[in-house]
Amino acid sequence: MGKLARFTAALLLGATLGTGIASAADELAPEKLYVETIPAGPRDHWIWVGDVNPMSNVDTRAMLYDADKGKMLGMLSTGYWGSVILLPKSTGNVVSLETYFEHGTRGLRHDFVVVYDPQTLKPLHEIEIPPRRMTALIQSRMGGLTDDDRFVGVTNFTPAQTISIVDLENNKFVEEVNTAGCGQIYPAGPRRLLTLCGDATLRSLVLDDTGHVVNQIDGKPFFDPFSDPVIIHAVRAGDDWLFASFAGYIYQVDGSQPQTALREKWSLLTDSERKDGWRTAGYQSLAVQKSQNRLYALMRKGPEDTYEQPGDEVWVYDIASHKRIEKITLENTTLAIEVSQDAKPIVYGASLKTVVPYWTLAAMSILGVHFNELDIVKPALDVYDADTGEYLRTVDHAAQFATSLMQP
Repeated sequence: MGKLARFTAALLLGATLGTGIASAADELAPEKLYVETIPAGPRDHWIWVGDVNPMSNVDTRAMLYDADKGKMLGMLSTGYWGSVILLPKSTGNVVSLETYFEHGTRGLRHDFVVVYDPQTLKPLHEIEIPPRRMTALIQSRMGGLTDDDRFVGVTNFTPAQTISIVDLENNKFVEEVNTAGCGQIYPAGPRRLLTLCGDATLRSLVLDDTGHVVNQIDGKPFFDPFSDPVIIHAVRAGDDWLFASFAGYIYQVDGSQPQTALREKWSLLTDSERKDGWRTAGYQSLAVQKSQNRLYALMRKGPEDTYEQPGDEVWVYDIASHKRIEKITLENTTLAIEVSQDAKPIVYGASLKTVVPYWTLAAMSILGVHFNELDIVKPALDVYDADTGEYLRTVDHAAQFATSLMQP
């Protein structure tokens, strides 16, 4: 074939291809952009999963799941070491405590209380607060809402301990209050927040209608911090706050009055169980089913220094009688639990699902092969029937590393 013939063939081929591409492009409809919204309907079994994402702490998240359908409904990007989600019932909004640096991992730090629309998860308000909020694996008491959802308290640690107050009605920062020796937030009424102190008391912060702290009232000591310290993740039952201790006791504190005091101390364990090393486990070890007045406790067997390691069982107690009424054997080791508040409650477990067979792990250990724990387990969300303990389902790949669960 001569040069002219090859050139003519190339032109014909190009024209043919061009015509085909143009024809295909003409057939493609323009893409329509839209914002997916959270569906309406029953939310009894929806759960927020807080993900601290240990492989990239600058990109922590909170994901909303429908536990009945095993489906993720939405996700928030919560900045650096975030995933503290507060859920005011009065507005339905989602409130997140977030931290950002101007140059990603460095530069000037900015902390915010961010209010999101509950349907679109678009930010409605960004309220800047002092750049000192405390971050930790145990997220559940780093912030708290007053009972009327008007004010947010945020724990700061630099290591000086203070609390920032934010007004959600007017979307503004109110003030930062010195709370030396005291941290974490435990709501106790429309104008009171409690904070746990190193002298074994709960201090009341009394707010006025503008959110300013007008009084700080020390409670009465309710535990011995040297012989039996309590774990900061506590749960609320009515006006009382229930704290689990290292030795397996519940310290039930009456928060109905400005000066808090121990209502009663009771045991999660028999003497033989305590001797065998049973104790509460994980990062969020307690949950309360309010209408049934039941306490759910994530448990494990091990030395005292394993109290934050995953649990194998959930033990259920009647709070009034202190009697254990059920044991739930968990499908996977679990770091956090929560329970729904409807007539047919379920238990949620932020679990670590093993994806490598146990015989393989044994062989690797014998051969001295070192491995990262996150390479052999995958975080998941497990679901159980709260009344019978029956395992219902697992939602795989629920997070990179879930340490907290929040019920809408």
